[in-house]
Amino acid sequence: MSKSDHRAVKTLHARLQERFPQAFPKNYEAIRPLKIGILADLIERLPDFDPTALRRALANQTSRDGYLLALVHGRGDRRYDLDGQPVGTVTMEERAEAQKRLDASTKRGQDKAERVRTNKEREEQRRQQREIERKNREAKAARKAEYERIQQEIAARKAALIAQGITPESRSERKRRLAREAAERAARGPHDQTVSRDTTSARLRPRTGPLPAQPGPPKSAAAQPTPGRPPASPNERPEQPPDQACSPATKPMPPVEFRRKRRIVPPNEEGPC
Repeated sequence: MSKSDHRAVKTLHARLQERFPQAFPKNYEAIRPLKIGILADLIERLPDFDPTALRRALANQTSRDGYLLALVHGRGDRRYDLDGQPVGTVTMEERAEAQKRLDASTKRGQDKAERVRTNKEREEQRRQQREIERKNREAKAARKAEYERIQQEIAARKAALIAQGITPESRSERKRRLAREAAERAARGPHDQTVSRDTTSARLRPRTGPLPAQPGPPKSAAAQPTPGRPPASPNERPEQPPDQACSPATKPMPPVEFRRKRRIVPPNEEGPC
């Protein structure tokens, strides 16, 4: 049934409720079982209406859960005509059939409610996912704007350095330059590297040789060489004055041997004194 036909059936059902309030009450709890063959009475009393439309309107009334409940749990077992007069009775088979239809309708209602709940949950998940995606887009746009601002600041600092005559070099450029220099040194061969290492070690090696004269106290007359006398050899001990020849300060110190206890070994020969 299309939506237009469904609306037409609802409209006709509303007119039946106005024309026959005893058979088609508006109150849900006042619904009562209708007589068998009431469709023929409707067609006879409403000849201007389409019989197919009347049959659909009657089916809309008798397929309601309230009508099935009236068949199963209604007071008494009476059926009623269009004017509300009792006509016929409800049998046990009809009650059992109505109970089956009521259970099936309840099952359809529960399934529909479950589908509606599932659809709502899915829609809520989609809404949350859309909200997360929106926040991610906003955060990405903020990061992009911050990156562009930082790049503009870097470009401004580079321009200021260039204006001062300084060539700026970024970290990546410095890494590439160092790698290029290392590759050039490796391409020159091991000889150049050995020469450079020797040059570096020679530059770092301490100097050996005579040190420049340092200012100090003047030498004594005994230390100065006498004219006409050959210079003393390095192993020759300088002559000492008689008063200082045997002084304790010039007496050679005995050798010291370190053991568990410190002990002074006496010398083998005595000094000149």
